[in-house]
Amino acid sequence: MRDYRPAIVGFFRRSALARDADDLAQEFLLRSMEEQWWSRADRNVGSFRRFLGVLLRRFLGQQSDLGYRRNEITNADALEAIDGATPETHFDVEFALCLAGTTLTDLRIEYEREGRGELFDALQAWITETPEYGALAELGARLQVAPNTLAVQLKRLRMRFQRAMRTALVQLNMDADSAELELAALRSALLSGGANVCR
Repeated sequence: MRDYRPAIVGFFRRSALARDADDLAQEFLLRSMEEQWWSRADRNVGSFRRFLGVLLRRFLGQQSDLGYRRNEITNADALEAIDGATPETHFDVEFALCLAGTTLTDLRIEYEREGRGELFDALQAWITETPEYGALAELGARLQVAPNTLAVQLKRLRMRFQRAMRTALVQLNMDADSAELELAALRSALLSGGANVCR
């Protein structure tokens, strides 16, 4: 769950209890472990992201009802984005970024194990972006690799990243078909939030 802490904090930062986002995230994680909330996850009901979102909304509702720490809650405490981002939409973007970050870290370890960590580091920035004209030739000269070979390696890296994202989603209590739908939802969240990691 620590991998998704930024998404959890981000959810609370867009709520009426924004001032206490870090404390709320910590309390949420502690209670979730103490009370074994994760044992309720059911792959037949929906995705892990949706399950986590439900837990967050319930927890936030409880804290708001209690008047968290006896602080008066005002609309001014919320960090609502000008574009109307809600805690839920912000959570979706942060969740996708956390998942992509974890996937990239795992992929980097695989490349390092294969003795190609330097190649991964060189190509990682282009997983979701097109290299500028001449960038592959410049990198090829530095690594002493033909630009065409680098182009093929970049294509393979992108494919491995996409497969790794799907695998990560399947591991989060989903079947392959559900993982595809979840990936599409996360891609949509990232695009609407101005990011493009899962493209």
